[in-house]
Amino acid sequence: MSETAAARRLVVGYIATDRGRDAIALAISIARSIDIELVVTIVRPESSTVIAGSAVPQDGSGIVAQQIDDWLDEALALIPDDIPAKGVIHIAANESKGLMEVAEAEGALGIVIGARAASLMRQLRIGTVASALLHSSEVPVVLAPPGRSDIGPISRVTALFGARPGANTLIGAAVASAAGLDVDLRLLSLIEYEGLYDDEVAEVTEFAEQYGGAVLAERASEMLESGRAAVTSHVGADIEEAAERIDWQAGDLAFIGSSRLGRGGKVAIGARARRLLRVLPVPVVVVPRRAVSPSRPTDAN
Repeated sequence: MSETAAARRLVVGYIATDRGRDAIALAISIARSIDIELVVTIVRPESSTVIAGSAVPQDGSGIVAQQIDDWLDEALALIPDDIPAKGVIHIAANESKGLMEVAEAEGALGIVIGARAASLMRQLRIGTVASALLHSSEVPVVLAPPGRSDIGPISRVTALFGARPGANTLIGAAVASAAGLDVDLRLLSLIEYEGLYDDEVAEVTEFAEQYGGAVLAERASEMLESGRAAVTSHVGADIEEAAERIDWQAGDLAFIGSSRLGRGGKVAIGARARRLLRVLPVPVVVVPRRAVSPSRPTDAN
């Protein structure tokens, strides 16, 4: 998700529950930081027979259509007048497919959805819709933590990666987003037992500087030199323990990358990332696995 992208739209997946309101709250916080239009989207099933547990009532098509119209009006009423927003009702086989279709049609930077609450100790739980998006979306998926999504303007971007740097797409996306948002950048390696070696810090720093020089007119190099960007690590007995030691501030946004299974520039969340999501208390942007191209900065959204 980067401000350098040509299209300035963000799809917000809405259902008439707390998860939908969490997604709206986070989208508003993002819109307070960059000039972007929110596309509030409700996906209507192709059939009037609705899967059990859906926010859409199992009723006649006319009643369903009116209820969805009312929900969309309620969602748009939550957005302040100074933030550009529009509503879309999209018919699709399922919610995740519908959100991806709207994102493609709108040229959106990403898709914001609310995550499910699991327990007092676990901040995020991946539901059916989120799981489908996290295995097939071609744009970043932004997960709003339950009850903690009204974070105010974005203040810092933190890219979380594993023991080996090599996360070029993730680092590139974090650099581009932090520069576009004009906020601090933290490149944070989560390590089991071992810290980040000096040569690994140098490798990550070098890539960030090269990416900034090629795409962002050396902005990343300036951020590193001025102290607005830092490369560091946290160590733990496992990935969860390392993540729980992270200090967060108001307005923090975490970025994590896709696994090697994310072919064709799509999101594909791996086992380690799933474990990570369970303990992160801040909104999370899951970045598709896509090569960084100096000639096409939008490839690093």
